[in-house]
Formats: sequence, C-alpha cells, structure tokens
Amino acid sequence: MRISKITCSFLGLFLLCFNLLTAQLGISEREAIALLELRAKTKGEQWTNQWDTDTPISDWYGVTIKDGKVVGLDLSNNNLQGKIPITIGNLKNLETLDLSQNNITGKIPGLFRKFKNLKAVNFEDNKLVGTIPSSINKLQNLEELNLSNNKLEGALPQTINELGKLNTLALANNDLNGSMPVGMENLKKLKKLYLSNNKFSDMNGLRALSKQQLVLTDFKLKNGNVLPIDFTKTQEGLSKLEFEDYQD
Repeated sequence: MRISKITCSFLGLFLLCFNLLTAQLGISEREAIALLELRAKTKGEQWTNQWDTDTPISDWYGVTIKDGKVVGLDLSNNNLQGKIPITIGNLKNLETLDLSQNNITGKIPGLFRKFKNLKAVNFEDNKLVGTIPSSINKLQNLEELNLSNNKLEGALPQTINELGKLNTLALANNDLNGSMPVGMENLKKLKKLYLSNNKFSDMNGLRALSKQQLVLTDFKLKNGNVLPIDFTKTQEGLSKLEFEDYQD
C-alpha cells in the first residue's frame, strides 16, 4: 500500500511538472508528447541537428509554432532512423510535414484523418514500405504529396482522386502497381505528376486528365509502356502528359 502511495505521489509530481513545462513552452501537452516521442523513436541523440530540451520548443530545429500550436515540422536530411510513432497524430494542427532524406522505416501511419490542415507532406528518400493509406482522402487541404524514392507497393488508393487541391503528386521510384484510379480528372489543380520507375500496368485512368488540363510528368507513354524521361534532355525533367503514342 505504501508503494502505491509513493507511486501516485511521483506520478502526480511528474504530471504537475510536465503541465508547468508545456504551459511555459506555449504548446499543448499532447503536442509536446508527440514531439518527444518522435525524437525517442527516431534516435534523436544521433540527429544531425538535435533538440535541446532545456530550451523552448519554439527554438527547436525544424519546429514552427503559431498561436500556441505546432504548424510546421521540417526534419529533412537530419539522420532520423526508425519508425514514425502513432503519437504524431497529436500534431493535428500541422500544415507542413517534411521528413524527407532520412532513414525512416515501417509503414505510413494511417492517421491522415487527423491532419485536416496539412498542405504539404514530404517523405521522399526514406525506406517506407506497405501501401498508401486509403485515408489519404482526409487531407482535403493537401497541395503537395511527395512519397518518391521509398519501397511502397500495391495500387494507388481510389480515394486519392478526392484531393481536390492537390497540385503536385510525386510517387516515383517505388514498387507501386496496378491501374490508375478511375476519376483522376477530379484532380483539377494537378500540375506535376511523378510516377516513373514503378510497376503500373494500366495508365488509362490518366487519359481524361491529360485532355482536361496541362500536367507535367517525369515519364512518357509509348506502345503501352511507361518510360522514364531522360532528365538531361528535357527541361526540368518533365514533359506534357500525352496519350498520342499509347496503345490500348
């Protein structure tokens, strides 16, 4: 019984100190936990730019705070190693999330339903596996999605064509396969589409999109094959999405 009282006293003191700390730092307890968990799960002691937890969170590398909320997290090229913890869902006010050029493993967390303000997501150049979550459609404010250079597989979720504000979709250099989702022409603001070096079997879902608007791509369609463009011969490594040479 005495041990229980001591434990309770310790936990009470810990929570009190933590609440005072988060109040001082100007963000919610849940957001502070998410940041500290991310640091712990991705070997923060080995990051290129480490966080000094004795300083205000607003001074932490790559963290942007606005009106007491974490709205930006940019830890690109910072030697993160490990999996993205599920507590990242606590950062529900994020507008930009950039974890590119690291050594992040595991699957993309299926927590997109919580990120209603996200405008840009960049997980390029990591070691992510699995499929793209169907809950991607919850990111209704998403403008840029970059998942290139990972080990993602499976077909694109049908729900991806519900991202009405998307202007850039980068999925190159993965193991994605199957057909393009029906209704891609719903992406009326899409301007850049990177799909080269995957295993897609049918690109016809892009036909209506190519007729509707100018979309620049990193591949060309010839005789039913998806061929990457030679970046050294094409400006910006992009070309207009066209179906003239595509045989059904």
